Amino acid sequence: MEFFVLVLIASLVLFLYKLYHLANDDYILIKKNIPLKEIFNSAVVILLISLFSSRIFYIVFNPEPIFLSPLGFLLFPYFPGLSLTGGVMGAVLVTFIYSKIKKFPTSRIFDFFAMSLIFVLPFGFLSYMILSSSLTIGAFIRLILYVFIFICFNFYLYPKSIQLEIKEGTKSILFLIFFSLISLLGNAVDNPGIAPFLSNKENFLLLGILFVSLMLLLKQEIIGRISFKNGK
Repeated sequence: MEFFVLVLIASLVLFLYKLYHLANDDYILIKKNIPLKEIFNSAVVILLISLFSSRIFYIVFNPEPIFLSPLGFLLFPYFPGLSLTGGVMGAVLVTFIYSKIKKFPTSRIFDFFAMSLIFVLPFGFLSYMILSSSLTIGAFIRLILYVFIFICFNFYLYPKSIQLEIKEGTKSILFLIFFSLISLLGNAVDNPGIAPFLSNKENFLLLGILFVSLMLLLKQEIIGRISFKNGK
């Protein structure tokens, strides 16, 4: 249990470190008079709610009698089980609502949080593999691909976004696309076949995330650019 809590704390520190690096002295936040403290406050709220949604989704995907009791639900270090997909889904919904309430630049905030999550994802997933003894081929493939998107986003997409070659929000949409594809691939490798795929409730949520993200990317990077050129 102690190691699990330490991993969560370390992941939180890494997440906030990357968030500070991205948001500190950001010209859009300065222009809108949004202090860094507000971004950090929103991050803590969103992380706590995403942890809660991660637990909720895990219980939905893996129902067990012990989870129906308050202690079984709340003491996740003793009765482990968190859904990364559920956590990401909860974070997306809460980030959207919170940024609208606080009048934050929604797309930019999504990009900040997506980049921060990508920064900590390989470490967090590796720790999860060790803690849960989930040393499967699918898990190793997911870990390798998480490292790959970490490199791509930090050394390719981030510089392009600074040079305004891609729109705000595109990085977070791409993250959701890659995340859902990687998760589906990992699940398919560990449990091949149509029947195991259909019996895994998480796959349907991942397909939904993938479909919506592809539609958003199409609207933002293709239709949006065509409309912009026609407007010229």
